[in-house]
Amino acid sequence: MRNYPFIVFVLFAVLIVGAMPAAASRILSMPTADVIGEALELNFLYHRGISSLEAQYGFYPGLSGGLRQEFGGNLYATLRAAIVEETQSLPGFALGGELSLKQPHLYAVASKQLGLPGLRGHLALGSGRYAKGMAGVSLMLNPVQVKNAPTTSLFVEYDGDGVNGGLTAQFSPELKANLGLSSGYGLSFGLSFRAAF
Repeated sequence: MRNYPFIVFVLFAVLIVGAMPAAASRILSMPTADVIGEALELNFLYHRGISSLEAQYGFYPGLSGGLRQEFGGNLYATLRAAIVEETQSLPGFALGGELSLKQPHLYAVASKQLGLPGLRGHLALGSGRYAKGMAGVSLMLNPVQVKNAPTTSLFVEYDGDGVNGGLTAQFSPELKANLGLSSGYGLSFGLSFRAAF
């Protein structure tokens, strides 16, 4: 991919604009127990040498579905259902899956605030690409917007293939960007746009 320097420059330029916090339905590549409300979310992700585009719609409280296309690869129908909402004492719990003609990838995921403000842990286990298990931690660095700086979070995750780590910048409730490194593959990045109805 010859456009790496340009893409990295654009992402860093975008990271210097404005923001507000919002829940994330995935860290970088692993899911969380969060399910989008009545909104449409469009996600682009370049991770481990594969680019994908996903459209996810929250069509009922606690239930979302959509499509994910890997460029030059499989088309997946996606579904996620929140079973238990996260409380102060209990983790959030959700079931989900990515279905294609080749192989289904089904998972159960739990997410929980871990004592420190802004520190949250996530565990996922299932079949297909989730069979090895996934685990991640995210830490909100600045939950309150200061001037035009985005709210930012650090993340580290094991996605079943290796370790990823990096930064998430939330520019507004609608726009989010991820920039990270993946073991063995180098740069990963993603952009997410959410439109509420």
